[in-house]
Amino acid sequence: MCRTTRLDQPGGQCGFWLLRLGSLMVAVGLLAGCGYQLKGQFSFAEGLSPMVWQEDVDAEDLYYTMRDTFALYGLVLGTRPADTLVRVHSLQTSDVELSDANVLGLEVTWSLVNAYGVSVISYRSTRVETRLSLSPEVDEDEARAERFGYLRNRIALRVLDQLEALSDEELNRTPEDTPAE
Repeated sequence: MCRTTRLDQPGGQCGFWLLRLGSLMVAVGLLAGCGYQLKGQFSFAEGLSPMVWQEDVDAEDLYYTMRDTFALYGLVLGTRPADTLVRVHSLQTSDVELSDANVLGLEVTWSLVNAYGVSVISYRSTRVETRLSLSPEVDEDEARAERFGYLRNRIALRVLDQLEALSDEELNRTPEDTPAE
């Protein structure tokens, strides 16, 4: 048991570590509570999850971001066979230099195919942008990587929002229910 609380005395580290442990426990409790509340914010069509990921371009970073974000809301996105297919057709980044900042952009074109092979969402384009102001003391590559991570998170949330808009009837359409084009 610790008897001293001063950090400059032998054994004084104990109070410091107890304080850190208590702070960590509070933080974990808050995060767990937030995760629980996040699941209740979205309501998805029956049969949407699990989903399988397929990409026509290199979009590995986007896959991991979307997989982790979807998991927070109770959806499963993976690479194993599943009934619902999320397919990424293209992923484009942009970097426009302005006089005082750069505008970074990320655009993904994706589609959703249900268990019956019906395209529920066809070639949907989702785009997000952010500004990047650089100063001499900031590592430019690190700042760009951080901002593109932020953009991937925003893309994941926008896709979630569009998936939430699907009704059970829309998601579970059969080829017979789909009008001929």
